Amino acid sequence: MKVRVWLLGAAVLFLMAACAPLSRQVAPPAARLLDAELVALDPFADRLALDLELELENPNPFDLPLLESELRVKLGDLHTSAALPATTLPARGRERVRVRVETGLAKAATTAAELLGGKRLPLWIQGRLRVEALGQRFWLGPYTLLRDRVQLALALVPPRIEPLSAEVRLGFGTLEFRVRYRAENPLPVGFRLEGGLTAELGDYLLGEAPIALRLPPAGVEEGTFLLQVPLSAVPGAARALSGGAPFRLRGSVRVVVPGVVERTFALDLSGVVR
Repeated sequence: MKVRVWLLGAAVLFLMAACAPLSRQVAPPAARLLDAELVALDPFADRLALDLELELENPNPFDLPLLESELRVKLGDLHTSAALPATTLPARGRERVRVRVETGLAKAATTAAELLGGKRLPLWIQGRLRVEALGQRFWLGPYTLLRDRVQLALALVPPRIEPLSAEVRLGFGTLEFRVRYRAENPLPVGFRLEGGLTAELGDYLLGEAPIALRLPPAGVEEGTFLLQVPLSAVPGAARALSGGAPFRLRGSVRVVVPGVVERTFALDLSGVVR
């Protein structure tokens, strides 16, 4: 009699386990943050994009294909959605994936400023995953996939600027000094370059004129520095028209990401009038 009762109880437990939702029989993957990379901080396109490199771990004794996902990401004051790429996690194994986190820069200006300032920001990722296991497809979650902190190793530096050409022209009682230059932005951060530069031509101080340029992330742009002064203010400077006279531009310029950051750098360019 006792044997029959035990067998009956075991059968009931087996049936209950078989009827339990598959999502309860499959353990959800865990995630670990390996790296965070700034892809683009572009004030001209109103775009902030980061790539998060994650290591996903499958705790189950069978392969777990990830078909799709619906994730919510919070980083500082940034709130947005994201998705994992479709992949298969090996049984009790790990797989590296990249998650693109993207939003409008205006919506996350504070987060962008803190990231550029080197601050460590709390990161939270929650959502659900659609998987294939035990012959069926179903959703796991929602659950918290990751809690960690993000800090970017990125220094805000001025663009690399080189003079392309320099020339001097005479007008009606004026001297026009023009320098074409090329600016290369090595950063994934777009910004305005602005300020004032003082021009020297040979032994003559010509004066100061503004410089202004918009540089997209990892972009290259050309600009022109132009200064016009009365010829009477620089007597003898017209000798530079013969060519070969050295020139120098120097001053302070600002790298400005509107609403996010502003930094001042010294700029010093030199060359020869051709």
